[in-house]
This record gives sequence, structure tokens and C-alpha cells, in this order.
Amino acid sequence: MKKGLFLMAATALACLAGCSKQHANVGLLYCSAEANSIYQVNVVKEELEKKGYTAKLISFSDSNDISAVLNGNINDIDSIYIPTDNTCAANTEIINNIARANKKPVYAGEEGICKGCGAITLSINYYNIGFKTGEMAVEVLLGHADIKTMEIAYDQNPVKKYNAEICNELGITVPSDYVEVNSNATAVTPAPIAFQNSSNQSFTIGISQLIQHPALDAATQGFKDAVIQGLGESHVTFDVKNASGDIPTCSVIANNFVSHNYDLIMANATPALQAAANATAQKPIPVLGTSVTEYGVALNIPNFSGVVGTNVSGTSDLAPLTEQAKMLTEIFKDFLKK
Repeated sequence: MKKGLFLMAATALACLAGCSKQHANVGLLYCSAEANSIYQVNVVKEELEKKGYTAKLISFSDSNDISAVLNGNINDIDSIYIPTDNTCAANTEIINNIARANKKPVYAGEEGICKGCGAITLSINYYNIGFKTGEMAVEVLLGHADIKTMEIAYDQNPVKKYNAEICNELGITVPSDYVEVNSNATAVTPAPIAFQNSSNQSFTIGISQLIQHPALDAATQGFKDAVIQGLGESHVTFDVKNASGDIPTCSVIANNFVSHNYDLIMANATPALQAAANATAQKPIPVLGTSVTEYGVALNIPNFSGVVGTNVSGTSDLAPLTEQAKMLTEIFKDFLKK
């Protein structure tokens, strides 16, 4: 994603913050170990400060210090913005308890966070991006695509959603085109994939998932469903490993996959992708990521064009920020003028 899209989202936050002195101080909550989160909050902070508003970076190192860090900053902020941060997503109960007790609205970067602690979100469907990643895997394994030229893919149908309980509690009026975050009414079944394993080749795929969480679980399930559809259940073996939120464990998992010479690695979340990319640097097994926000940031590629150009590609969990900006100004303009 180009920086301009992040700036548009930041501009929306600036507008939101400026509507009322009561909500002029925005806390940007993120995990300091997640490169994509750091990038997003720094862009948002820069834009807010250009417009004269207060934007406070609130970083924590891991799940163990979220409570202490947020409690230590909660009185200094009026609202909270959370990017697509995996550690926040896995700890929404802690965030929710603190934010709601202090009546601080949370603007969530994705559906999982919104379900747990947010008021609104523009959310992609994690099952769908996982399914798309599986479709890409089938194309690569069957020789229909070169991973070096595969563009990063995005969910083309993000949905505006709201958390009814939290919005009602805070007195937020939700437009009619928003969908309640716990509703499955907008679920879309992906179309059948284009390629089939007509030669009945067999493959072994390693799946590295950062942490157990409904969003990441859905992406993994979508990936497996697509691969089974394309290769045939009897012709694929999955080795699924979960790092339980421990980033160094991602490297152990990836190196194990490489040592077993698996045919492909699916990396679910940014730290898993980074570990898989490093582990395959000298042995270029195809790596497909999912639930990764910005591949250029994750892989330290300046002026990223949308194609990694190595043995790595995949799907992003970033909703279009132009639409996110529109959503933020639309739904909160009246609420923040109270």
C-alpha cells in the first residue's frame, strides 16, 4: 500500500479528533514487535500532529504488558485507534475491559478487534483471503504461476461493520448500511478455483500460524479448503504449527519446514512471514503469506510496488484506507459534536 492511503486514513482521524475538544487526544495502541503496526501508527501520528492534534503512541512489547501500559495511559487520551495488530487482536478482552470502564471509544483496524473491543471497523473476510492464498498455492505448485511475479492480493469486498453493544453503550448512531459485527449475513462463498490436479501429484505444505485467534484460524481454514479443492484431499499433507504468539518460535517452525524440504510454506501473520522468508533465503521454497498488512514493510522493501520478486507472495489483510477514511468521518461526525 502506498503511503498516501495511510495518510488518507490519518486525515480522517485528524478530522475525527478535531470535531470535539473532548475527543482531541487519540491514543495509538500497538505492539512494538510488529513492523506493520509501527509503520501504520507512525504515519497516523505524523498526520495528526501536522493538524495540531495530540497523537500519543502507546506501545507494548507483548501480551504480558498490555494491561499495565494501557492503564498507565488511559487518562491521557480520549479515544483509541488500533491498526491491524495481531497481538491486540489476541488480547481484545483486556483492551475492552479498560476502554469501556473509562468510556473510551475504540476504532478497530479489523473485524476481530472490533468484535472484542471496537465500535466500528471496515473489515476484510479472513476466510476469503486465506482461500485466495490457497488458490495461489495451487497455481504455484501445479506450475500455472511463477511466484516471483505474483502480485500481493487483497480482499475486494470489505464490509462496514459495527459492534452493537459498544455503540449502544456509547450512544453512537450507526447508518443503515453498516452490518452488525457478529452477523454472518455478509459471508461470501469464494468461487471454485481455476486449476485442478489432473496429474494427481502429491505435495506437503507447512503452515505456520503466529497465534490461535478466530481471524487467523479462519484464514488457515480458507487456505486449506482451497488447496484441498485444487489438489485433492488425498494428494496434500498439511503440517500445521502454531507459535502461540512467540515470535522466535516462528523461526523454529520455518527452519523445521525447510529442513524437511516441504513443497510450500504458508505463513499466517507478519512474524510468521518474516521467519519463513529468512529461513528460505538460501533454499527458495515457495512462501505465501496471509493476514499480513504491508509486505514492503514486513520484508523491508523500499518503494514496494506490489510484487516481492522472490520466492515470496501472498495476501494482505488491509482494507482500503480510502474507504476507511470515509467511514470514520461519516459515522463519528455527529457523535463527536455532542
